Amino acid sequence: MRKKPFLILICYFLFTSYFGVCLANDEFFQRGLKYYQEGDFQIAIAHLEEAKKTVPREALIYFYLGNSYYEIKDLDNAILNFTTGLNFTDKKGVYFYNLGNCYFLKGNYDFAAEMYSKASQNDPTLYDSYLNAGNAFYKKGDIPKTIVQWETYLRVYPETPQYVKIEKAIAYLKGELVAATDSQTAQPELEEELLSEVLSDLEELISRTENVMETSEAPIDDLRSEEIER
Repeated sequence: MRKKPFLILICYFLFTSYFGVCLANDEFFQRGLKYYQEGDFQIAIAHLEEAKKTVPREALIYFYLGNSYYEIKDLDNAILNFTTGLNFTDKKGVYFYNLGNCYFLKGNYDFAAEMYSKASQNDPTLYDSYLNAGNAFYKKGDIPKTIVQWETYLRVYPETPQYVKIEKAIAYLKGELVAATDSQTAQPELEEELLSEVLSDLEELISRTENVMETSEAPIDDLRSEEIER
């Protein structure tokens, strides 16, 4: 599949909930976040790792470390930091969501589907959790669960620009399931052209997600929501 730049979901509530005095005054975190926003992930990691030593119980440090490691394709360290961050936050949805992305790219679709399920349980507004869970189930060959997840996605997020093509894919899969049952053949696969439209690279799907971080030259403690959200 064609690879495209990947931007992991970042929600504004993380700033309002966790951007406390400790992080605002931590020079390593501020520098790490600055380099993260500029896309210099290696240097961001160096500073955030130092911040982790001085403020070891701040979930947001692990969140950005996980994102930074993801961007340099170090999925194991990304998973380690997202998992650790879960211990220090009540807002667990985005951590599970990003863990799902990591496991998906590692080809562990069972874990990916489990993480997406936990993401939606913790935060039902993470609509792409349903879409990506469907993708993971499709990769596993579990077509009935794929259909359930995609139908849920369309129900909770009918505004999605992908509505029509996902609806067509669901109809196709349902029809093929009936045909497979009647003829006792193997479970269906999408036609190549339709598959490329519906189950495009996971990175491309996530890159369309709202609330991704954009680079900003504003002071870290003076970011407005319009500078943070796309």
